[in-house]
Amino acid sequence: DAATTSWDQIQRYSARTACALAVASIVAASVFGVRAAGGADAFGYVSEAQLWAERRLVAPDPLAPLANEIGGAVAPLGYAIAATRDALVPIYPPGLPLFMAAAQRIAGREAVYLVVPLLGGLTIWTTYLIGLRVADARTGLIAALLVAFSPLFVFHTLEPMSDIPAAAWWTTAWAMALVPGPWSAFGAGACVAAAVLTRPNLAPVAVVLLPVIASSAPRGNRVLLFVAALAAGCMTMSAVNASLYGSPFASGYGPLEQFFGRDHWRPNLSRYTRWMLDLHSPVLLLAAFAPLAKPVRVVVLMSIFCVAVVLSYAFYLVFDGWPFARFLLPALPLLFILVSIVLLRAIATMPTAWRGVSLLAVCTVLVAWDVNVGARLDILGIQRAEQRYRTIGVRLGTALPPRAVVLSMIQSGSLRWHGNVLTARWDLIADDRLDATVTLLESKGYLPYILLEEWEAPLFRQHFAQANGLGRVDWPPAFEYHGAERVRIYCVRDRGRFLSGETVVTLPIEAP
Repeated sequence: DAATTSWDQIQRYSARTACALAVASIVAASVFGVRAAGGADAFGYVSEAQLWAERRLVAPDPLAPLANEIGGAVAPLGYAIAATRDALVPIYPPGLPLFMAAAQRIAGREAVYLVVPLLGGLTIWTTYLIGLRVADARTGLIAALLVAFSPLFVFHTLEPMSDIPAAAWWTTAWAMALVPGPWSAFGAGACVAAAVLTRPNLAPVAVVLLPVIASSAPRGNRVLLFVAALAAGCMTMSAVNASLYGSPFASGYGPLEQFFGRDHWRPNLSRYTRWMLDLHSPVLLLAAFAPLAKPVRVVVLMSIFCVAVVLSYAFYLVFDGWPFARFLLPALPLLFILVSIVLLRAIATMPTAWRGVSLLAVCTVLVAWDVNVGARLDILGIQRAEQRYRTIGVRLGTALPPRAVVLSMIQSGSLRWHGNVLTARWDLIADDRLDATVTLLESKGYLPYILLEEWEAPLFRQHFAQANGLGRVDWPPAFEYHGAERVRIYCVRDRGRFLSGETVVTLPIEAP
């Protein structure tokens, strides 16, 4: 009958539907995604990709020699001062920038923004493949659907950051590990190597895949090929660290002890649990019952993998705000597969005539939850908000004199990328050294400006107003951006003119 046919058709058309979901995700992320290198992460990855494309990772910088006087303020977000003290080096791992560099060399500079959408589509498709191989096509389809509509997943497909790439490589590694044969094991190892180059702290989680690799013949060859590919990635990561930071075990982020703490686990677990349930509904808790619904070794290993990812961040820095649930994205596809296993096990207990309509009803409710959460959080509005980085950078790149230096924080990288404007970070200048730093820059022939987003202005005044005249920013800005964020750019020389009675004209920078 029709009800039985609908249950069968879900199985029959699952691959095509999962493929359509992957393609739709790529298109949506490409259309609504961010095409600006703003903040720390986006600028860091995109600009590092440029360095890889130019086959160099140490970038000479005119301000770097001033590091002895003003310290780390000479480096924008995403960069540190090189050991030679006359250049800058990126602090982010090379995984995502390498793929961005390849895209740039193939299709031009703007192609870097297509890498994350493409890897997002890959994540959806490989989620389906894992579900298919662990259980059946329906399991894979439900999991792929839940990934594709996840507010957390969709939000991060829109940004040129490493969270979706890390999830893509781990999910693809699982999909390949479940395929018998030696070369699929090598492919799984290569994907884990890419994941390690993208997010090195998750490297220990690779041990969970070893029993999966060893479960198929020829067992010894598969394990050897997997480990060989993984080792190549680890050695590459070590070589980059040694070259840039002086030790294979160092990283651009600095000493590990400043990021991890024994007392972080309680607030972190509380926050991650709340964020994940708020974003995806309490249905996510069903994943805990998957080993009971399908008591096979691979399902248990998938559960262990998810727990291991969570534990990797349990002692990490404590953040506020749901977007930081992004650290758990490598586990999200497997979590949804485990949820799908439990849901389908429950639906399978129903009469055949009810199964198809029940499955469609459950999927409709879950997708409706995701869409409602996404609308409430305005996740598609990120493109409009982030566009300010490009707009302001381009405008100041044409309006400011060649020797301008902009003291900024969140835009310290984007101004360099989009406007080719030198920047220094005011948040790394000592509380009593703002006026002295500006005087030093002027003595070197630079014309200093100060850029403050509206949320930065109180922090700037709190930081500097007590000990520095410039810290009060008590004169009109030279430029003002009107958009999702209000941004003001002050010319330091205008303060003296304004205090002497001259009129300072503020030029508008309009949002597109």
